[in-house]
Amino acid sequence: MKIALLQLNARLGDPEGNGRSLEAAYAAAVAAGAQLALAPELAIPGYLLEDRLWEPAMRRRIEAESHRLAALTGAVPLVFGTARPAPSGRLWNELWWCEGGALRHCAHKRVLPSYDVFDEHRYFEPDDRPQPLVRFGGHGIGLSICEDLWADPQLGNVPVGYGVDPIADLAAAGATLILNASASPSALGSFVPQGRSAPWAIPSKDAQRRRLLPGLAQKHGLAIAYASRVGAESWLLFDGGSGLALPDGRWQGCAAFQEGLLMVDPGAPGEAWAPAEEGPWLRKALVTGIRDNLAKQGLEAVVLGLSGGIDSAVAAALAVEALGTDRVFGAALPTRFSSAESSALAEQQARHLGIGYLSLDAEAPFAGFTAALERALPGRDFGLTDENLQSRCRGSLLLALTSEPEIQRRLGTDRVAVLNTGNKSEAATGYFTLYGDGIGAFAPLGDCLKARVYAVARDLGEAVPRGVLERPPTAELRPGQTDEASLLPYAQLDAILGTALEAQRPEEGLAEDLALLLDGAALDQARAALPRILALLRRTEFKRRQLPFAFKVSPKAFGTGRRIPLTAL
Repeated sequence: MKIALLQLNARLGDPEGNGRSLEAAYAAAVAAGAQLALAPELAIPGYLLEDRLWEPAMRRRIEAESHRLAALTGAVPLVFGTARPAPSGRLWNELWWCEGGALRHCAHKRVLPSYDVFDEHRYFEPDDRPQPLVRFGGHGIGLSICEDLWADPQLGNVPVGYGVDPIADLAAAGATLILNASASPSALGSFVPQGRSAPWAIPSKDAQRRRLLPGLAQKHGLAIAYASRVGAESWLLFDGGSGLALPDGRWQGCAAFQEGLLMVDPGAPGEAWAPAEEGPWLRKALVTGIRDNLAKQGLEAVVLGLSGGIDSAVAAALAVEALGTDRVFGAALPTRFSSAESSALAEQQARHLGIGYLSLDAEAPFAGFTAALERALPGRDFGLTDENLQSRCRGSLLLALTSEPEIQRRLGTDRVAVLNTGNKSEAATGYFTLYGDGIGAFAPLGDCLKARVYAVARDLGEAVPRGVLERPPTAELRPGQTDEASLLPYAQLDAILGTALEAQRPEEGLAEDLALLLDGAALDQARAALPRILALLRRTEFKRRQLPFAFKVSPKAFGTGRRIPLTAL
């Protein structure tokens, strides 16, 4: 049976637009000879509309568009995700089987995730009843939705036990084919230094799916068709990963981060699942996040500070890949401590990328602020206040550029935002300035430890100047300042954060865990710095709450998936 998997990029709160996209994809599937078409979870409202799902008007629009789609179906069934009110006042997360102009079968999501970024019990009602099979094309077909797959106690790899296993129930009822509509956010695994391994490291979502889907197909002796969404919604990134798992453990799959139609067939052979490479995957993920977030928020162009450092260089290159050269503008913002090398590298990259560029004198406003302080506080010494003032002057100038008519003219739009360039290593330790380098609409690199920023830089090739890769990272806020002297060498810092934060290892065992990742003097240095780094992680939560959101690319990102009270000890 030829099954079309519709890997689509829904837009939250636009059921009519999503319905039109699904209608076009269904027509293309029928024209391509599909006998069945499967779309992602909540394809009509988008995943996840959060509290807008409580709006009565939105609920009516979702249901009306779902019925409109059902009415246009022909002999080829269209199976798609939508939502309808449940008796409890919450919603059913549903999968509709539509055929011959009507809704013929409906399945409810049985397992609702409520961990990390998920909070589905807030909106949906779980269905504790096993779903009936659909007889079609010589198959007994079981309908399931996303987390229903992950409830298997051996293969699911989730931090909770559900006590039910929808896929096992369908297999026991005689299913020969499972359809699973998903909206599965993707992420890399917890950070481990290159060449190292740790038994407690959390695998990437790609690796988890690679174990889960073929594993379930082999375990139950059936095929599993998996259609998942692509694109970005705020901090969540969806890579798709749609495909068909066969009973022999082989796989028929499509490219990640690519919207479109994949034709699969349970009667055709599959291939071994090729693992995703971290650098290229991360690059595609971040480009998708930039492109989708601007488009879906009604923004069209970005400005960003070009410091001659690795973070801003990578952010600029990714922005150009996402938006094109004419919608990205870079600004150098030197003060008295900025080196000639920094300005030269910033200009060199801007010229290579072909983006608009200028150098704004941040020294003038900085000098004005320090003069005001010195008049009020005679004899004061240079210190942290002055370092933060430089960053805040730079932030104010970048914000000014977004509304400056000449910059808008060069970018061809007045829908301009600042792109934040900070990384996770700095965010975790509070090594940034609120209202300075902490500004921006969102932070593409905000969930990337420094080592992963370098991994993306290497994948970007010549878009990041060699001089940027070779120089020590520095914020240039005082003479001779370097980031690693202020914090800790990034190799040690990232090993600590990858273990304590991303893999969520118990604090009392961290010193032993680090021995798997570091050796010699580096291990000694990391162990000695461990109390200080953990203290910084705890006491800088208030700063991170005020940062732009970051795209989630790790198992544990700052944001909704990590809820730490500001007042907790």
